Amino acid sequence: MTSNNTPFVVDFTKKIPLLPLRDTLLFPSTAMRILVGREVSIQAIDAAHKNDDVVVLALQRDVVEEEVSSTGLYSVGVVARIQNVIPVPNGYFKVLLEGLFTVDITEVTKETFFEALVAPRKMINSNSAKDLKLAQSVIDEFSHYALDQEIQEDFLDTLRQLDQPIHIYYGILPFIRLSLTEKQAFLEATSLKEVAEKIQSVLYTLKESMQVTKKVRRDVQQKMQQSQKEWIINEQIRLLQEELGDSEFGGAEHVILAKKIKAKNFSAAIQEKLDEELERMKMMQPTSPEYAVIRNYIDWFLALPYNEYCQTELNLKKVKKELDKKHYGLEKVKERILEYLAVLKLTGSEKRAPILCLVGPPGVGKTTLVSSIAQAMERSFVRITLGGVRDEAEIRGHRRTYIGAMPGRFIQALRRAKCMNPVILLDEIDKMASDFRGDPASAMLEVLDPELNQDFTDHFMETGFDLSRVLFIATANTENDIPEALHDRLEIVRLPGYYVHEKMKIASEYLIPEVCERSGVALGKDIQISNEMIHKIIRDYTREAGVRELERLLSSVVRHRAKELVLNKKNVPALTEKQVSQYLGVPRFLDSRLPLPGRPGLITGLAWTSVGGEILTIECMLLSGKGHLQMTGKLGEVMKESAQIALSLVRARLQKFDVDPSIVRKTDIHIHVPEGAVPKDGPSAGIALTLALLSAFTNRVVDPKTAFTGEVSLTGSLHAIGGLNEKALAALDAGVTTLFLPKDNEKDVTELPLPARKGLTIHLKKHIDEIIEVLFPLEKKKKKS
Repeated sequence: MTSNNTPFVVDFTKKIPLLPLRDTLLFPSTAMRILVGREVSIQAIDAAHKNDDVVVLALQRDVVEEEVSSTGLYSVGVVARIQNVIPVPNGYFKVLLEGLFTVDITEVTKETFFEALVAPRKMINSNSAKDLKLAQSVIDEFSHYALDQEIQEDFLDTLRQLDQPIHIYYGILPFIRLSLTEKQAFLEATSLKEVAEKIQSVLYTLKESMQVTKKVRRDVQQKMQQSQKEWIINEQIRLLQEELGDSEFGGAEHVILAKKIKAKNFSAAIQEKLDEELERMKMMQPTSPEYAVIRNYIDWFLALPYNEYCQTELNLKKVKKELDKKHYGLEKVKERILEYLAVLKLTGSEKRAPILCLVGPPGVGKTTLVSSIAQAMERSFVRITLGGVRDEAEIRGHRRTYIGAMPGRFIQALRRAKCMNPVILLDEIDKMASDFRGDPASAMLEVLDPELNQDFTDHFMETGFDLSRVLFIATANTENDIPEALHDRLEIVRLPGYYVHEKMKIASEYLIPEVCERSGVALGKDIQISNEMIHKIIRDYTREAGVRELERLLSSVVRHRAKELVLNKKNVPALTEKQVSQYLGVPRFLDSRLPLPGRPGLITGLAWTSVGGEILTIECMLLSGKGHLQMTGKLGEVMKESAQIALSLVRARLQKFDVDPSIVRKTDIHIHVPEGAVPKDGPSAGIALTLALLSAFTNRVVDPKTAFTGEVSLTGSLHAIGGLNEKALAALDAGVTTLFLPKDNEKDVTELPLPARKGLTIHLKKHIDEIIEVLFPLEKKKKKS
């Protein structure tokens, strides 16, 4: 800082050489040495020597720009005097400058160097007592900052001797950490009060920042000292333990862990791995992040029920009783489960046992069935939901290199089960997905393969675990969605949907008592639901394979009755049809109605859906035309091909009924299957399509109470179809009395539900002609006399 108060006269009518600054800024009443290297700057210095060594300093707006233009300079600068110039290597010069006063740059020109016309900047400069007092307060604030920055005390004494506040402020500013833009703002200020307040604000911010920095530095230093102290103490303890053989210092953490590991009686491979981790742990400080990772790793091993097994109860009578108690029907499924458990009882081991997979629509009791098996066997039950799992690490776990790594779901399941032979339900195994994170279905192969799961390796645990004693049972809604490699390792047990009579039994014996108990309504006293009302609810308000929606509807009915009881509405306990409509609203579904009798070309067929059987009416109409076959009702390709076969079979047989076969070429045929919005496909409508065409061409009527289902070939042979149980019950419910089936379905007829076997007259035929002979008997021709 300069203290020369000698006035310096500048001729403002003449242009003054201008020196553009890039990385620094000079305030009035201060001195500074800068390095000059640009050609325009060197020539400006040379020109200043001829002009009393006076130069104008202006800051560039863009400090990175090498070739600056006149518009790239701030309009407020400083007039400075060159004290001396010292040449340095590489053509540069060190120039000592003394700031004189601020000016407004009114015009800038450039030929070989910049020149500027300037005008003195008006500054409200005062040395009143009030301004001097404010300046002294700024010096006091700055003195605290100067103490932290180790600025010499002599400089502060010099500041206090100055009688002009503006000189005090310009003297302080070079020592404060400010950006060039902030310094330029101070230079452009015209009020002493504004400058003082800005300096005080900056000093306060820097003070707060320095206090935070000091606190952080102090805390870090204390922690380092504490860590160093703990390390020294731990190292001394370790050395003492080595000397005394751990006898006196058994409380050390790694010693306690070593005792717990030994008590677990792990396999040699696991024991070796854990001993290695313990040795690493001994060499680390407890505050180390790696120490916590190793501790978590060892804790997972200690938390697993290694060599702990549930005492399995394999009393088949008890298992069957438990299954019958909670699940009505499903006799084939129960039989297969009992066979599976009988093999386990005889062999005494789950090794090489097949993995059962229960496949069926939602709500038929797959999950509760597995839970009942675990309860009957007196084993722990753990459910692993696989629906939506996309990451392979969900199965195999994450590697320990990742932050927050954890074992996979199977290791976690063993920890929850607290034994190594639980029953694990793999729920929704058909809904696993794969993406860039891996294919969890492929990772499941090792789990479910009896040859591989004896040494299942989790990425987190890094050692093999024996999963062969675990009883895995999977569930799925759709068999086709199970990955092929996984499907090959599963034994599929199919759970069909419940029949109407089974749903009625389940509702009356299981659902209604349970719903009434939950709702606080006394069954029998407050509400009575007859079989007719249960059947109405099933028929008019549900279309499902299971009973979940039925349970919700029954809950709604009981809740309505509970509300009426609380409101003291008088009702007889017996539920009426009117009350069902009042509680549940308008029926959601229409009955499966048979077509009206008396019209040729109308045949009753049968269809299978995921929620049961349906009546499939086939309608055929003949129109004059050119032999075009039109099919409507959203039919699939297979069904359309069945219609083509049916037409060929009918054309080959028309002559027997005294119908000219050539009429087919003159007739347009329209086949329609109602409920056109519902997609329909499959070959099982082949018999019905053939008979519909024959009925239309012969103008003979077939009784709607006679239904048909079966595939027909081009030779007229009949082939077996599936879903017969559901179709037969749907036919019986709709009022069908006679059912024609392919002979190949004879084995399925014996397994039909008892109501279907009793209520239907079933005819088994091998060829389409056998059915035609029954329905369309040929009239005997009279002999000519």
